[in-house]
Amino acid sequence: MSSGEFATLLSPFAIGGKTVRNRIMLTTHNPKMSEERYLQYLETRVAGGVGMVGIPVLNETISTLAYVTPGQLDGISARDLDGTADPETEEGREFFDSLLLPPLRARAEIAHRHGALVFGQVANRGSIRLPETFQAMVSPSGIPDPHVRAQPREMTTGEVERVVRLFARSASRIQRGGLDGVEVHATHGYLVEQFLSPSTNRRTDRYGGSLDNRMRFLTEVLEAIREECGADFPIGMRISGLQAHPGGLTTDDIAAVVKTVESSLAYVNITAGTIGALHDGVVLPYVASSHYEPGFNADAAATVREAVSVPVILTGRMNDPALMEDVLRSGVADLVGTTRALIADPEFVKKTAAGRADRIHKCIGINECHYPDRVSSCPVNPWAGRERELDVPAPTRRKRVLVVGGGPAGLMCARTAASRGHSVVLAEKKETLGGKITLLSRDPHRREMASLIDDLTREVAEAGVEVRLGFEVTLESVAEIAPDTVVVATGALPALPDLPGLEETRAYTALDILDTDLTELGENVLVVGGLNDHLAPLAAADLLAGHGKKVVLLSECILPGQAAEPSILHLLTKRLLEKHVRIEALTQLVKGGARPQVRNVFSGETSDIGAFDSVVFATGAEPVDFPETDGEFYRIGDCLAPRRLVHATLDGARIGSRL
Repeated sequence: MSSGEFATLLSPFAIGGKTVRNRIMLTTHNPKMSEERYLQYLETRVAGGVGMVGIPVLNETISTLAYVTPGQLDGISARDLDGTADPETEEGREFFDSLLLPPLRARAEIAHRHGALVFGQVANRGSIRLPETFQAMVSPSGIPDPHVRAQPREMTTGEVERVVRLFARSASRIQRGGLDGVEVHATHGYLVEQFLSPSTNRRTDRYGGSLDNRMRFLTEVLEAIREECGADFPIGMRISGLQAHPGGLTTDDIAAVVKTVESSLAYVNITAGTIGALHDGVVLPYVASSHYEPGFNADAAATVREAVSVPVILTGRMNDPALMEDVLRSGVADLVGTTRALIADPEFVKKTAAGRADRIHKCIGINECHYPDRVSSCPVNPWAGRERELDVPAPTRRKRVLVVGGGPAGLMCARTAASRGHSVVLAEKKETLGGKITLLSRDPHRREMASLIDDLTREVAEAGVEVRLGFEVTLESVAEIAPDTVVVATGALPALPDLPGLEETRAYTALDILDTDLTELGENVLVVGGLNDHLAPLAAADLLAGHGKKVVLLSECILPGQAAEPSILHLLTKRLLEKHVRIEALTQLVKGGARPQVRNVFSGETSDIGAFDSVVFATGAEPVDFPETDGEFYRIGDCLAPRRLVHATLDGARIGSRL
């Protein structure tokens, strides 16, 4: 593809009296890193050519009423702020200036040095507690958020006015920090949206009731920022085009809100969804996974753009430059926003401009970057957030490296080691590369995983790796190859448990069913999750129910899939219930046969679970062993310990970089 195919995407655009060099924005997000690591992560992406950047801002207090901290760094949340001054006092201003202006200036300097505009985002979570702050949450009407479930208190009118002032104070700090503008966060179930939506705002004062009254908090925030920062400081707004709450805001409501305040705005950033995707039932997640099609939010953005004259930025699974160009040329939006596409490939823009769009490493949408309680990670790009740690000096000598196993861990290791100048042999006993991903990508909701394997397969060849397919490595062949280093990436095989009566059962693994004629399983299928607390049991049950099977899902966990990324967990659980899958938590299979026996893992009570034609196990895997050889030797991926894709590729990158 040539850069001419993306002429609109790569063209400049005016925002708030300033010129953006292209139509791509790295949207505001919190990768939950230390400041040093975050700055390197930020610089890598801005240097990749994005036109505009949203910055998570460390707002000025973590007290009850001023909890305006999306993007807050972990170190700040752990700081004891009980003894600090009121942020509205001069003493408080000085304290938070000293705390927050240096990182803001560092972030602005990085963006400007690489030619990008940078907007700082201000927000207040309201009833949504993410880190523990030892403070009460607040909300317009005291209604708990269904995802975090903290019981908030209803804000008084005076308290609402105070938070308005604190928004303006935070915007002023963004301005004094050298950023180009401020973005008001009015989405994702946070405080501004809580005021806007009739599903969360039941107030009877001037901030509740009609849409005009529910908008009053937003309009006062915008007015206060304008008064504090002056007429020339651009203000953007991020808002959901699809809130999708029962009794909440419709897309037409959102368009009306934007139209009312557009005279105050330099742009509007149309996103979708809410934290955890829970609100009187499962709704849109604010970080949509591969269960949603790329560009799913385009219709909502188009509706808003038709109603307003302010520039519109579209976000929502924008992971392909061809899709971006299409929505721009068709008039859906003026710019596009993305985060995960730039986590997966920081050189997304550079490759597009150089006519190398086909070499972009695409986000595969499995949301490993989006766990609320750990640093962001990416299975496609293990360097994300580890740019400095994995940027190791060039090797002092060229080694001969044997990588045993051609799954994602082995492929990533071979590519990385070869790119560092080593001579690499990659041996795979099957006739194809990719390991279990070749089967997992047959699941319609995981098909995008295949692009990772396609990229790695091409790149190991380009790096000069000698690939031996259909080659089972033995100790004799190791001696023949004579490597300096052996890296074993032989993976793990799904395991069937040792249970009485299982010999009388048609038993399969969750991986088997992706390569099996499902008519063999019969009509009634028992899916056993055991202690697997991630997605495999739910995905297996979903696939089978989608093919018309009557499914019962057993899990020994309190909640099946409880360690999965929340928005995917909630969506899959909803889909299982809609397909009438019977879910039995805290339940262990203890005996197979035509009528399996189960045990409650808490009470110990045993019972008959019913009659089944077959049983599918998603309970775990056994590492494929390979004997340790003399010299430099490593195990990576599932043969080291069965885990997930993000661990496999990170193992491969770490060892490939270390050699």
